[in-house]
Amino acid sequence: MAHWWKTTPWRMVQTNLPEPDMADIDAAAFAKSLKDFGATVVNLNAAGIIASYETQLDFQPRSAYLTGDNLRRIIEECHQQGLRVIARTDFSRIRQDVYEQHPEWAARLADGSVVNYNGYISVCPNSDYQNTRVFEILRELFDTHPFDGLFCNMSGYLLTDYSGRFYGLCQCETCRKKYQSETGKDVPETGDSHSPALREYAAFHARCNAQKKEKLADFVKALNPELAVNGVDFVRSEVGTEYGRSNWIYKASSNSRLAAGTLRTRPSDDASVDFIGFRHRFISVSPALMALRQWQNLANSGCVSLYIMGRLDNHRDTSCFKPTQRVFQFHKEHEALFAGLQSAAQVLLVHAGDWHRTDAEAQGWIRILTENHVPFDELPLSDLRENNQLSEKRLVILPDISNLSQRQASLIDAFAYSGGTVVATGSSALVTGNAALHCLGVAKVQEIRTGLRASMLEIPQEEQDAFPNCMQTPYLDIGEELVCVTPEKNSKGYLRLIPEHPFGPPECCCFEKNEPVHGLVVSSYGKGRGLYLPWKGAALYQREGYTNPACFLQDILFSFCGLPKLAPKLTPMTELTMCRKKGLLLIQLVNTTGCFANSWFEPVSVYKIHLLLPGIYGTAKTLNGGHLTTQQTNDGLEITLDILKEYEAIAIEESIQSI
Repeated sequence: MAHWWKTTPWRMVQTNLPEPDMADIDAAAFAKSLKDFGATVVNLNAAGIIASYETQLDFQPRSAYLTGDNLRRIIEECHQQGLRVIARTDFSRIRQDVYEQHPEWAARLADGSVVNYNGYISVCPNSDYQNTRVFEILRELFDTHPFDGLFCNMSGYLLTDYSGRFYGLCQCETCRKKYQSETGKDVPETGDSHSPALREYAAFHARCNAQKKEKLADFVKALNPELAVNGVDFVRSEVGTEYGRSNWIYKASSNSRLAAGTLRTRPSDDASVDFIGFRHRFISVSPALMALRQWQNLANSGCVSLYIMGRLDNHRDTSCFKPTQRVFQFHKEHEALFAGLQSAAQVLLVHAGDWHRTDAEAQGWIRILTENHVPFDELPLSDLRENNQLSEKRLVILPDISNLSQRQASLIDAFAYSGGTVVATGSSALVTGNAALHCLGVAKVQEIRTGLRASMLEIPQEEQDAFPNCMQTPYLDIGEELVCVTPEKNSKGYLRLIPEHPFGPPECCCFEKNEPVHGLVVSSYGKGRGLYLPWKGAALYQREGYTNPACFLQDILFSFCGLPKLAPKLTPMTELTMCRKKGLLLIQLVNTTGCFANSWFEPVSVYKIHLLLPGIYGTAKTLNGGHLTTQQTNDGLEITLDILKEYEAIAIEESIQSI
């Protein structure tokens, strides 16, 4: 029998309950409000900083507001309504009174001080609290309450507090002794975040955290194998806003792709945060933004998911409820169709995988792929372990990746050797020794030029035909850094470098020469090939927004890599994704035209969308109200959709020709 999380259509509501909400909570009404909303799973306060039940453990404070229906009855009422209940725990902090009894549990700064935020003290993940007492809490919780799963909030090493102040990695005595024991080195002083010593200490912390998570998952599964554990059986992320942080239009899509991975084997729960930031947790974001996030999650193999402060029945700002319910209802009507879908993308973007990613090169590639309607998957570099993650792909993109392991480099080289194409940018050719990427065709790194201001790449006239999108733009801005390389004998170099030259006053703005330094190296490798761009054009596009680098990268995708143009005339302000299961291909379109400057409005309808699907044969229908005309040709299926409002799904029952 399959585990419940593999068969339950996942529509999550996370209700972060302030303590007073437990004072008058009515279990039956709470469960019914979730059911009526369309939820199938609820993430509910349970234990950790504050226990939402009658705990018997003296180091876990009991809430003073447990006068409403108790936690066990709430869970039972949710089960009566057919809802699964995930226990939300938070072991990242302890209350001031607990700290005073156990000061050795606290995380410490270099001067020995602690991080105290409103009377809550950050704890060290290497402490006895995290490695012993947490398991006592979990045993008590799951022995006394019939939860269906576990979510641990803010696990790991906290570098910042709720106000965004940076503190750095823990330097408590426990961490110092453990680091000395494992490495023979002293903990480095906090300072330059790019220093090798600090990176090594951060890697130590990451290993400790991974070991603790594995231990916790094993412990919970030993208690009950039917408890779904975050990070093992489902992956939860968040898409939210915060003061001072840019609100990236593709964050929900990217989160869902990252969590789902290439194999789509577990629920990807990207919680759409209702509130505008930590300071204002009871004020909702724009309804149009909430709707966009939910459609993006759905279209990118994620779960539809809402995260609110408080309960549905007493939440006063309900402006984002209807947009979410609209998507919940659509998913409910078609949940059988969405079950078991696998990605049909032939492109994989491998990058750092940080949920709060500020990597402009990775974000730029996400823009380039999305805005050119190229379906793709995303994979955190740390998760690249097996060749089956690449086996169904045609193209792998490495945006400025230089820290490949030997195993990962071998996987990528083997992918290219067997017929795949690898595109790598920036520092991706700088890996040395056994971890070098041989498929890139780079014989030697000559130098890295930094601080560039007026340097450009020129497309010589004899190469112009290879770059059809750049016919009118023969010069390319390369940004501030260029890796100068010598191609291998059998590799071909494209473009020439126009080096630094005067850029003011106007009378002296000229250049007289170029250098034999290439901006693109193309190499055959086995049955496949590698393309190396020793600069970061996608980062330029992300930061500056100009089409100059975007046109060049379009030529890389469509001319050099030979990707099909699925929607050549469709506005870039529309996302296109493709998933399939046996006999069915599902194309989803998300309208992002409602994004204007830093505001979010109802999207403007897009008309007469023409899709070209090579190698696809079958019959098509829409699921969200649009009307289709189709034409079957020898090359595949041509579809015209009359109108795209905020979202549309096109289901194609494939014939034997395309399977």
